[in-house]
Amino acid sequence: MRRIITVILSATILMTAAATMAQGGEADLLGTTWLAEDIDGRGVVDRARSTMDFTKAGQVSGLAACNRYFGPVSLSGDAITFGNLAATRMMCPDTLMDQEQRFLQALSMSKRFELTNEGRILLIYADGSEPGLRFSKIIKN
Repeated sequence: MRRIITVILSATILMTAAATMAQGGEADLLGTTWLAEDIDGRGVVDRARSTMDFTKAGQVSGLAACNRYFGPVSLSGDAITFGNLAATRMMCPDTLMDQEQRFLQALSMSKRFELTNEGRILLIYADGSEPGLRFSKIIKN
């Protein structure tokens, strides 16, 4: 009898831990803002900001380099996918427009994310083993 109770208790603890981990993705990112440091292994243009804000559950917004963007994001465990993102339509120099296109393309291909360096670095991956996007956390005072 004691063994059955131990097995049931262990199974309950494991199921609770798995459910908590599955919800952890959104909880870890909600209310945070990130600055892109690398897009597809090609770096970023100096002083050109590509950002990502997780201000509300299920929503993302930011600056793609030239234009602002916003739209739905789905987070579950370490899985991340972006829905159809809308953006403003200003024209900028070609280098900024190129960075913006690479940034938005990398977001559209996103599959999973990883927080490293005590939650100060956000890596977003598509299908490969190398991150397509690397962000540093913007600390707000």
